[in-house]
Amino acid sequence: MRKAAGIVAVIIIIVCIGYIVYDIITGRSDKQVIIEQKDTLQGINTNWDVINELRFMDGILKAVASSGDALYCGGDSFLVCLDLEYRKQWSLNTGSPVNAVCFNNDTLYAATDDRIMLYSRDGTMIGEWGPYDDGAYITSISANRDFLAIADAGNKHVFVVDKSGALKSIIGYPGNQFIIPSFYFDVALAPFDTLLVANTGKRQIEFRTIDGTLIRAIGEEGDSFRDFCGCCNPSHFALAPEGFIVTAEKGINRIKILLPSGRLVEPVAQLGMFKASIPLDITVGENGLIYGAYTGNSTLYTFERIVIR
Repeated sequence: MRKAAGIVAVIIIIVCIGYIVYDIITGRSDKQVIIEQKDTLQGINTNWDVINELRFMDGILKAVASSGDALYCGGDSFLVCLDLEYRKQWSLNTGSPVNAVCFNNDTLYAATDDRIMLYSRDGTMIGEWGPYDDGAYITSISANRDFLAIADAGNKHVFVVDKSGALKSIIGYPGNQFIIPSFYFDVALAPFDTLLVANTGKRQIEFRTIDGTLIRAIGEEGDSFRDFCGCCNPSHFALAPEGFIVTAEKGINRIKILLPSGRLVEPVAQLGMFKASIPLDITVGENGLIYGAYTGNSTLYTFERIVIR
């Protein structure tokens, strides 16, 4: 019996040494190994905490965007502006459900199913674009200095317009470049006019030029925390000021941070915090906080990274 136990111990040691050697050769980080091992458990450790939960009584919360000193939240026929202490600055009845919001250069853009509404910082309406194509269902908008990108999940297209609303390009037409199994179709405009699009049926984020040329894609299908699982992921994503990509998923409802290369940095939300079928719309503030709009209970969650000393 002792001899058998000794043999088992030797085998375990050899396996561990082999794994370490493999880890060094392939350049995999210790953090990734820890994440992959814990991902097989019921939960996964994270260095992020929820520091605030704000329940909305105006209707079902669907979207959130941030500026340097404010948060803008949209939902079933409402827009709300909050300061960073969560005090309401103004609120509006939009008359139609707001699916997505973004803020750029003192202008708030709010998307309904087929229109884009423009507001000043104080909530004054300054314009309206649309309606867009028949069957349109706008799920995401993103702006940079010169352009606004509009993701239409109904027609599986991304429209890029300039700040006057004039069309610059249509991406995904003709042909079926995007596989969108359900109405989750996110887009982000990065500096230097790089466009990021969630091709959810392929479980990828695509990097494209402003005219739609595919540059590269990140993401693979799989159950591991670094991969995307299910039919429609990443359901939402946001760009952090430092260049990181923060993604939110449905099915296995989780939030995580990726490098632009697609490499996993770390998890944000514990598994099991939210209902599997309801992902969070997310934005990253200039203060480093991650904000998530959760339609499951119309609550805005704020995540802060724990400082480990």
